[in-house]
Amino acid sequence: MDKIKIEICCGSAGDVLAAAGAGADRVELNSALFLGGLTPSLGALELARTAQVELMAMVRPREGGFCYTQEEFCTMLLDARRLLDAGADGIVFGFLHEDGTVDVRRCQAMLEVIGTRQSVFSRAIDVVPDWRAGLEALCALGVTRVLTSGQAPTAPEGADTIRARTDRDPARLRRAAEQRRLAAGAHRLPSAPCLPEDRPAGPLGHA
Repeated sequence: MDKIKIEICCGSAGDVLAAAGAGADRVELNSALFLGGLTPSLGALELARTAQVELMAMVRPREGGFCYTQEEFCTMLLDARRLLDAGADGIVFGFLHEDGTVDVRRCQAMLEVIGTRQSVFSRAIDVVPDWRAGLEALCALGVTRVLTSGQAPTAPEGADTIRARTDRDPARLRRAAEQRRLAAGAHRLPSAPCLPEDRPAGPLGHA
């Protein structure tokens, strides 16, 4: 059985250093967790990068949904490039249309920026009207992982939906992630394939 990775959602570089010191395998760096997590500063990422831990960076310019203006979208692409240049191991993002469905075109543009590094679709998946269609679209794109609480406030409450998601042909989901990375010049599968993931909530993170 593959080792289960512990990921902590962090609101500052200090949180990242504390999480790494406590043995976390991976962290997600945000700012403004009280707003659900927004794009961190480059300074916070550079300090967090001193920790010996896998580091994902959130790209989300504001609170209040996942349907963005063209200017916000362009800002997100630029932010992702800068965060990756500063040492992020991957980017967490989410793009939806006004009707709540996954915005495939904008996701593809973000994936082109991310290249061979990890791409993680945020809990925007938890507000789509049809999670099956949303997950299919993301795995066809080759997203590395999908964060979810099963369309419920907490993962325990959404456990049945999470279980149903992970039962949907995980081998095909792995192949989708592998094909995208090979197309971008990668030589191996990511350590975690395009499967829904949950992250423990706690003093350092939001669920």
